[in-house]
Amino acid sequence: MELPKFIFQATENLIEKPWGGEWIAMLKGFRKKGIGESWEFSAHPSNVSQVLLKGETTKLSELFIEKKEDILGSLVEKHKNFPILLKIVEVVGKRVPIVHPPEKVAENLGIGDGGKLKAWFMLSGRAYIGFSEEVPSEEMDAVLTEEKIWEKMNKFDASGYEPFLIPPGTIHSAENARFIEVGTNAEATIELKDGRIKGVLNLKKTEDFEVRAKKNRVETEFFVAEILDIVGKQDFTIDTFNVLLSLEGYSILRSEKEIVDLPKGYSCLIPAKTASYSIQSEKAKILRVYPR
Repeated sequence: MELPKFIFQATENLIEKPWGGEWIAMLKGFRKKGIGESWEFSAHPSNVSQVLLKGETTKLSELFIEKKEDILGSLVEKHKNFPILLKIVEVVGKRVPIVHPPEKVAENLGIGDGGKLKAWFMLSGRAYIGFSEEVPSEEMDAVLTEEKIWEKMNKFDASGYEPFLIPPGTIHSAENARFIEVGTNAEATIELKDGRIKGVLNLKKTEDFEVRAKKNRVETEFFVAEILDIVGKQDFTIDTFNVLLSLEGYSILRSEKEIVDLPKGYSCLIPAKTASYSIQSEKAKILRVYPR
């Protein structure tokens, strides 16, 4: 079976969370409370997305195995698994701080799926990322409590899709926030009350320049994520897959012999085999993500 130029999810991949709200469901065009995350084109085994191909649904993880070269293109030898996990997130209230263990640290702790590196594009709210001053190891027990931890973390009140980078080992959280999360396809997470957090945390002061990214663009060794302001038409040539998430406005995607709509709040996977495409809109804002 030949892949279409543009691939869409068959159903929305929504995750209920204690700190979730109503915004994500409304963005997708329906009403439901308690939705904390929408996973866009997830091939993570804990929550795989269903994609639509010529009227049939299939798991993205299975499609990736079957059509790996057509999807990954020039990166086919580099990545064993689908390398990116994209989420839309809403946190109502405060979320308990978490940390993603670095890969080798996770292995030493007997945890798989470690090493998650991610970026947040903040629409609104407050992000807590890293420590505002170095935490002496002898003070760790006192600091790692829900009462004290907030005093020791960097606070960023952000909007307008301001980007932040969150490396493995960096404690982080969010408060009354809406953001887009782009990350590597790993999910190992240690929460504040988990005793293993002491062996995972980076206790050094996190400087602004370490977490603040360039305006509208995050570049890492694993992925690039950029916000495109589309007025009229923009053309793209690709050698690996792209994921587009429409943040604002309505767009039309075109490639040879195929034209599709991309409304606000929805995403599209463009396999490497598509080779070239264009985005057309009177005015739109689109997040474009691709692996490295």
